[in-house]
Amino acid sequence: MAGEIKSAAEATRIATSFLKQYYAFLRPISAAKENTTWIVQVDVGAFKREIAEVKIDTSTADIMGYSFPK
Repeated sequence: MAGEIKSAAEATRIATSFLKQYYAFLRPISAAKENTTWIVQVDVGAFKREIAEVKIDTSTADIMGYSFPK
């Protein structure tokens, strides 16, 4: 994905789009910009809270890393 991410809503959209390939249930929790990275947390647990985290480069919109609940 090319383009600069300027808002938390845009970062959340990218993160949830990425997570859809792994999870059916998605509830965005937070999106915070730290230097050149957006860190988006999404609850992916349908019955209990399970947090997945996606790190997105602010200037390129590339996914730099992610972590799934254990």
